[in-house]
Amino acid sequence: MFGNKIEHVVVSSAPLALEVADFCRATFSCTFIECYGQTECIMGCWQSPNDTLSRETGIPTPVNHIKLIDIPEMGYFAKDRVGEICIRSKATFKGYLKDEAKTRATIDDAGWLRTGDVGRWTTNNAMQIIDRHKNIYK
Repeated sequence: MFGNKIEHVVVSSAPLALEVADFCRATFSCTFIECYGQTECIMGCWQSPNDTLSRETGIPTPVNHIKLIDIPEMGYFAKDRVGEICIRSKATFKGYLKDEAKTRATIDDAGWLRTGDVGRWTTNNAMQIIDRHKNIYK
């Protein structure tokens, strides 16, 4: 269909539905990589070209430190390998332009960016996005 010209597809968006990711892998018959990122921090995690599991966004990229924090009101606890994703990295943004209050609410004193996304570490130490805790900006 595409004349064997598509070799790689990298997707960075909201988590793809399992059916969509599997359909794309089968249709394009090429390396299909899902990654996790946002405007405030580009590519926090990504799959290696050998990863074939849909619904996982891969392992943290080398420049990022990632931790999960508890969200008790939603029943998510880091001890269970699930919680709000926090990223500390030179790849995170410095803050919102002319909005110090929003910046302080998003980046803590230790430099951790609270993404508002809920993630789960899988058994192979990849990140899976499972829920949303809050919208950072409306």
